[in-house]
Amino acid sequence: MSGASMRQALIRALRVGSLKQAGRTAVAAVLTQIVVTLLGLTQGYWAVITTVIVMQANLGGSIRAAWTRLAGTAVGAISGIVAGLIGGQSLFALGLAVLVTLSVCGLLPRLRDSSRVAGITVVIVILAGHPAESPITLGLSRFTEISIGIITALATSALVFPSRASAALGRGLSKVFEDVASLFAVVVEGRLREDYPERHVFALKDRLVRTLNRCRQLRLEADIEGRREDAAMRDMLLVQGARLFEHVLGLDHVASEARGGGLHRHLPEELLALETATAAVLTSLAAHLRDASPLPDLATLDAAVAQARVKLAAMRKERAPAAYDLSEVMHFFSFIHGMLACAADARDITSRLIALGREEVAPARGPW
Repeated sequence: MSGASMRQALIRALRVGSLKQAGRTAVAAVLTQIVVTLLGLTQGYWAVITTVIVMQANLGGSIRAAWTRLAGTAVGAISGIVAGLIGGQSLFALGLAVLVTLSVCGLLPRLRDSSRVAGITVVIVILAGHPAESPITLGLSRFTEISIGIITALATSALVFPSRASAALGRGLSKVFEDVASLFAVVVEGRLREDYPERHVFALKDRLVRTLNRCRQLRLEADIEGRREDAAMRDMLLVQGARLFEHVLGLDHVASEARGGGLHRHLPEELLALETATAAVLTSLAAHLRDASPLPDLATLDAAVAQARVKLAAMRKERAPAAYDLSEVMHFFSFIHGMLACAADARDITSRLIALGREEVAPARGPW
């Protein structure tokens, strides 16, 4: 698939996902309004607002947002009720309530993300009501409205066009390995051609950073969904994907600093074979995560690693590095060992997937 075709497919997928999210949110908002109307809640719009805020792209994200809003509302409502009973709508009551609410949220790690919601809630409880209205009534009403919005949002997330963070994480990890394979190939081929493609490399690195950050968030949301049967595999793939990216960044650093000819000219075929085999394994891993394709055959990668090591041994025996300055020798060996590290990681990931019961292939062999 060409780069343009891949971009078009990604845009279509994003559009479908956006339409599903918009549809879920619209359904949830309408259902919430129906519920608050039936219950006769005069400020039921708070429930609808909560529904729109809580609705996320997947169920795990919705649960996370729901907890943040529910916990913040509870803390803010309690603080507002107590402060309102003590000082009514006075400045003293307002200041005391905000101070206590934000302090509690700041001291308790699980409530830190809820501090804004809690602060807004406590202000509403104290200032939004009529002087004759009891703070208890206003606080309980606000909590009830928020709870209705949360319940409706979670039910809609689970039942209407349901989307799971675990599935999104699988697609994200597939994209990580696909982009790492592309970056690896671009950096190595740029060095072999002695033409470093700076703009292309920068675009790939930027995309990988954003994808990895998104995958880390999705991992948390997948855990919230309670789907822990594949948790070990998800964690391993995320760690290994980040590690591979670090190895390729090391290669990129060497390639960007290297200029002109060097030791790599002594084994261009071996380096190209190693690059092709490693990128192919990573691309196959991406396909396996995306659509359950078979795990890659490692025979070609094993052979490429063996050939590269044999050629390196021959170069040392012939004292080829002695003809180059120390800087070039250091750059070359950093580069070749970086390539071997990427190849080793690609095989290690495949072996770990085997160990986790994904598929059975031959165990690791000699070059490793």
